[in-house]
Amino acid sequence: MKKRINVKNRSAGNVVYTVPDLKVRRDFMPGEIKSIDPEELTQLSYTQGGRLLITQYLQILDVPAREEINGPIEPEYNYGDEEVKDLILNKSLDSFLDALDFAPIGVIDLMKKYAVSLPMVDMNKMAAMKEKLGFDVRAAIDAVNAEKKEEDVVPAPKQTRRRVPVEGAEEKSKKSGGRRTKVASEE
Repeated sequence: MKKRINVKNRSAGNVVYTVPDLKVRRDFMPGEIKSIDPEELTQLSYTQGGRLLITQYLQILDVPAREEINGPIEPEYNYGDEEVKDLILNKSLDSFLDALDFAPIGVIDLMKKYAVSLPMVDMNKMAAMKEKLGFDVRAAIDAVNAEKKEEDVVPAPKQTRRRVPVEGAEEKSKKSGGRRTKVASEE
């Protein structure tokens, strides 16, 4: 395994790691794919928390390399954006429950994201997410919709009036027709 392999951050947040022996520091943005030397991933797996990053948050896209580095994996490890969308919209409740039980944390993050953005309409799947993860899909969808409504509302311009009269302001106001600024013809 000499060639570089593609690794994707499939989680909702940044993934950052260092491999001191190789003097390497990597910062993955959500969804970012980087080409990594296999030795780096091997060394990462020996660092504290490195194995967790590889199995839960990062996805090794090269199948032979994945099997060599991770060993046997659950099928949910392979889920990407399209598989998660299909799981939420089309797959059975049993498939969904298996994903909740066996998917890595990065896939669970995608499930939460797409449950809200698609949005999920299956009440049984919503109940399962709330029970297993404590994530209330309905409340999250309602919050997003409320935020969109607030963005769509354009506030009416406020009418401002003086509360305390200013001496001579009435005469000036009559001359300018109620204008606060001078019109070029009045100068």
